[in-house]
Amino acid sequence: MSPFKSPGEDGIFPAPLQKRSTYLLNPIKCIYRASLALGYIPIAWRIARVAFIPKPGKIDYTTAKSFRPISLTSFLLKGLEKLMDRYLRDGPMVTLPIHPRQHAYQAGKSTESALHQLVGRIERALNAKEYTLGVLFDIEEAFDNTTMTGKFTGR
Repeated sequence: MSPFKSPGEDGIFPAPLQKRSTYLLNPIKCIYRASLALGYIPIAWRIARVAFIPKPGKIDYTTAKSFRPISLTSFLLKGLEKLMDRYLRDGPMVTLPIHPRQHAYQAGKSTESALHQLVGRIERALNAKEYTLGVLFDIEEAFDNTTMTGKFTGR
């Protein structure tokens, strides 16, 4: 991250931590370890400043779907996320690789590559005069209908 990247609500910039100050690193290391051990994210790290950027090419900008939210979160949380990402990629994902059909968390794979793979399977079945069954469901607004306890409220 660039040293003066926009900070979250806590106002902490990456620059002081990038200088590897021993005065800061040891306390932060203790906080990270405690956070992981307890499965707890400090409240200050959960607060985000959100900017809404208009999506290009939209005809109507009166709905929320016409904007892309950009969340500015705590650099300390971002640092913990980067450390966890490095740990997973260099550790468990080396000894227990992801299945080739998994499209998340892999370089060069995305929603687009997953759809491409699905369409290819359907086309092969059609060319072989076989049947293809697909079950698709739309989870749009699923998070809008989930409570903080994780229970789906439905409509």
